[in-house]
Amino acid sequence: MIGLISAAAQANAQQWHFVTEDFPPFTYPADPTFDTTPSAGVSAGGPLVEVVQAICARLHQPCTITLYPWRRSLQMAEQGLADGIFTLVRSPQREEIFHISRMLVTTRYSVFARTDSTFVFNKPSDLAGRLIGVYGPSGTSYILSERLKSVPDVRLHLTADNRRLLRMLHSGRFGKEGLAVLNQDVAWHLIDEEGIAGLREAGEMGPITYGIGLSRKTVSEAQFEAFQQAMDQAIADGTVPAILRRHQLEAAY
Repeated sequence: MIGLISAAAQANAQQWHFVTEDFPPFTYPADPTFDTTPSAGVSAGGPLVEVVQAICARLHQPCTITLYPWRRSLQMAEQGLADGIFTLVRSPQREEIFHISRMLVTTRYSVFARTDSTFVFNKPSDLAGRLIGVYGPSGTSYILSERLKSVPDVRLHLTADNRRLLRMLHSGRFGKEGLAVLNQDVAWHLIDEEGIAGLREAGEMGPITYGIGLSRKTVSEAQFEAFQQAMDQAIADGTVPAILRRHQLEAAY
């Protein structure tokens, strides 16, 4: 407890700035009238924003959370221009740059196709010889690349916006038999929100979990441990579970 208080006091010396992206239903603009791809950044909302705010409140740590396009958020966090970032997939490369929290939410990656395609996904080799659109560079594109290492003649088309990715698939930019791999929750949220018809889920690729990263350049090991302990306490007393249930998300812990 003494160590937690000491680390929290050290953290409280300056405000922490978190960055995130437009990634509904996990994160999105706090004001829905804002542009969904703001270059200048807007205030963020969503369940993971609420979780971070709850943890910062426990630490008496002033925190701001701003939404940018993912590439800019990641660049800011990697350069130490932001103290934290989410949603984050655990990987060796990310572990070198960030302290990564315990995973908070579980979701799934799915393969999406046009409704006029008969494609059904069962295993990675089914994707051989195909053009696949994927959101990236991101955790999604990293995981997909890892899972397709042994699959021949797969071409990936990286798109920096999930809304654009779904529109491209719908319009036939990847061909009639083209595919896209997206976070399942994000895809169905956007298909409903954008009113995109003519797309279907062709199969699940598997589960994925997301956590919160704190910059190793600006956040010490002791500060991160205080953050993690505050998160554990917020999980144990029901604060985090209540947030996730309210937004109908599956906990990873």
